Amino acid sequence: MAYALAEIFQSQFGLLDVEVWAEPFAGGAGAGLHLLDHGVVDEFWLTERNPALAALWRTVTGNSAELAAVVRASQPDMGTWHAARELVAARESGDDINDLDLAFAALVINRCSRSGMVNARVGPIGGKSQTGRWHLRSRWNPEGLSDRIARIGRLGSRIRVREGDGIVWIAELNGTVGIEDELVLFVDPPYLVAGNGLYSSGMSIDDHERLAGALTGCRARWLLTYDEDPRILELYPDRRVLAYEIRYSAQHRRVAEEYAVLADNLAVRDDQWLLETGTSRWVQHGPPDVPGPVRCVTARAMRAIGDGVCA
Repeated sequence: MAYALAEIFQSQFGLLDVEVWAEPFAGGAGAGLHLLDHGVVDEFWLTERNPALAALWRTVTGNSAELAAVVRASQPDMGTWHAARELVAARESGDDINDLDLAFAALVINRCSRSGMVNARVGPIGGKSQTGRWHLRSRWNPEGLSDRIARIGRLGSRIRVREGDGIVWIAELNGTVGIEDELVLFVDPPYLVAGNGLYSSGMSIDDHERLAGALTGCRARWLLTYDEDPRILELYPDRRVLAYEIRYSAQHRRVAEEYAVLADNLAVRDDQWLLETGTSRWVQHGPPDVPGPVRCVTARAMRAIGDGVCA
């Protein structure tokens, strides 16, 4: 998707330069980091509600050298994993935890737990006995992780981290003179169907309705991704909706569709696609006066292909 997102970003124009890529539901923030690392965007703003992940982003962007050194020297065992989970649980309960300690705990929980979700309810890879084929450190690569942390740290001056509710932040953008015209929002929330089982902080249907209301009142350009579900069309009855095929390999290989909902002022091609393989089709066309076809891909956007920082 990085190629298409780069093309879309560079196709936006207006009275003010469009310079900022923003992700109100950051998570791993793979899209924004990729575009920033490849010089497609000038700044990357991210919002993260999960306090442990927010601490991780603050530390990676502001204290990457110390975190990278801690990771490089670590070989987590069950004691490390339990300590990390206790720190995450304490922060979830409102305790004040040092960012560096919480950031390392978030990494341990993410890399050493079965689901990869960063919360206090997960279980370790390999179980408590650690006697199976897979064990706690099966996904722990200290050299690779520390190198990735250092790489993101070098981009830190161009990354703005905010801890909080992404929906509230979108709503707060409404009426901010100038700022809305300078950024593109990539909104990738927990999905309606499987989202609460895949994310540490899920969303209720009321939350999805709040998100729809916030985006409806937002003048900024935005692109929202969701699973294919008829409720999406009910939440966004007047917006363009593009369905695109996506291949899943977890557990059972299958091809499914996902939805991309587009702001009226987001310029895209009539034959827009989001993934290099698979078909795309317009499910909903929106108002007749939305932006039409846009200019060709620039050379800089063409270079924005690859695995990205967090792949």
